[in-house]
Formats: sequence, C-alpha cells, structure tokens
Amino acid sequence: MKKKHLLCILLVVALSSIGSCQNLKKTPERGAPTIGVSINSLRSPFMIAMVQGIQDKGEELGINIIVSECNGDEQIQVNQILDFVVREVDAILMQPLDADAFVPIVEQVSEKGIPVFCIDTTANSEEVICWIGSDSLEMGHLAGHYIAYELYQKYGTHRGKVVDLLASLSSTSGQNRTKGFREVLEQYPDIEIVATQNGGLQLDQALDAMTDILQANSDIDAIWCSGDTNAQGVLRALERAGMLYPVGDSRHITLVSTDGAPESLKAIREGYLDACISQNPIGLGEVAVEMIYTYLTEGTRPENPVYAYPLFTINAANIDSEAMKEYGIWSEMIQTGEENP
Repeated sequence: MKKKHLLCILLVVALSSIGSCQNLKKTPERGAPTIGVSINSLRSPFMIAMVQGIQDKGEELGINIIVSECNGDEQIQVNQILDFVVREVDAILMQPLDADAFVPIVEQVSEKGIPVFCIDTTANSEEVICWIGSDSLEMGHLAGHYIAYELYQKYGTHRGKVVDLLASLSSTSGQNRTKGFREVLEQYPDIEIVATQNGGLQLDQALDAMTDILQANSDIDAIWCSGDTNAQGVLRALERAGMLYPVGDSRHITLVSTDGAPESLKAIREGYLDACISQNPIGLGEVAVEMIYTYLTEGTRPENPVYAYPLFTINAANIDSEAMKEYGIWSEMIQTGEENP
C-alpha cells in the first residue's frame, strides 16, 4: 500500500511541474484529436478485443489512438499517464489497476485540462467523466443465481459447497463481481463458500490457487471464476486432480466464468464449463471512443457517469443461438475480423 501511495505522489509532483493544457475541444487548428489509452495487458483476448473496438472506432471517426499496456505494473501505468500529459493528448482513456490509488492521478490530470474516461475498471473519483464498462455487480448476481439453481437441481434444495476464485482484490470490477456473487448466496444459508482465493486473472496463479483449494476440499460442488483466465486455471487444476468431469456426470463440479473468451466458449461446447457471463469488449471500446469524440467535439458530457454495457449468459443451450449472434461473439470477431453488430 505504501508503494502505491508513493507512485501517486511521484506522479502528482511530476504533473504539477507541467503547465495546464489549452482548451482541448477540437478545432481546425488542432486537427484530429488524440486519445491516450492505458490498458492492463494485450496478452488477454478480452483486452485485445477491447483495443480492437477502440482502434476501429477511432479510425472510423478520424481520431488518433495511442495505446500503451502496463502488464499489471502500476509504476508503468503511472509513467504512461505522465507521458500522455507531456504529449498533450486530448483525452485519456484508462483501465486503472487500482480504484483508490489512481484517484489523485485522475484529479491532477483533470486539473491540467485533459478529460479522463475509464474503461472496464475505474478510479473512485468524480473527475472521471464516464466509466464505460459492464455491470460487474450484476455479473456476480447472475453467477450466484446460476450456481444456486444448479445446486437446487442437484440436491432438490439450495445447498452445497462453493469456491469463490477472485479476479482482483483492488479493481472495481473484481471487487463488485465478488460482492454481487456473495449477495446472492447470502440468501441461501445452506450454500457454503468453503474457500476464497485470488486467481488474479493469471493462468498460473489461478492454477496454483485452485490446486491448493482442492487439496483442502475434496467435496466441492461449484466454482465461481470471476474471469475466464481463472476458469482455465481451474479446469487444469481439476484435470490434474482427476476431478474434471463433463456436465451431466454425477461427479461434475459446476463451473461458471465471465468475459466470453475463446477458451471458455470451447469449454462450454466440450461440456466442462456450465456457463459464462459474457461481456462485449469490442462494444465497450467502440462506445468509449464515441463518447470521448462527442465530448471533445461538442462539449457534451454523458448524461450518466457510468455506462453499463449489456451482459449475456452463455451456456450449451444458447451458444449457437440467434440471440447470441445478435449480442456479438467477440471472441470470434477478433479471430475473423467480423464487424461488431
């Protein structure tokens, strides 16, 4: 925590030495606006798709897009934001790694006259013009209801032992996914969360965490993975432990994930993943750039400081349905280049 505060202090000091920017509303003299984008990682299919949406919409609207990835390193993300300020970008679109630690950064950047928008995750500051993301609390609710229903189908009552494999301890999306999941399960006193660990949306970390959980808990009924990378780690851990059985087998452990990555769709089709609460990162990126463009060219703020993109629960029954196609199978779009509907 001290390290995070030090990073923020260093950036605030650095920003204070930079003069305020001019009025950044697009004018003929300034030419096309430029958006600086700071993303966690371009190794994740979800984030690759999000950047694809950002870049495609930027090209359509004639906006210059500068994308930087920080790979989970807050120091790098701090440096990226400082670089954007020095380069006098017209707006910053960021996926902050920590909701609280980046508050003073957002406020200092805003004081320099550069509007800040957040995508997927956000900073807990009123200076964020708009947070474009999915309703992570609702993701948790949907996962909780899905697992509760499956346990009822299994036992004829709402009971069972459940694992909560977290996405993040510090990001808004990770916190809200867990909060929503637990809000639902609190309605069922006989459904017990027997283990909670942070998978960190890192395959190796999720694999190790689930391996440890399985060694201490041999009779798990269901697992909530708040992220597809976590789910891949869980599937590998179950396979190594000789506990991976398909849906329909009496020994099957109900597994619900979120995001909609290619690996999860494959696991649903193969019968090992029960459901995935899908987002549409391409759509998120497109909406974010449209909002920023409107703000820069017309000075119009979004009516709501939070834009929640719709969710879609994918399972074996609807994965190839027209409704799924209309929502947008983003994991296939980034492979084929198909346009988002």
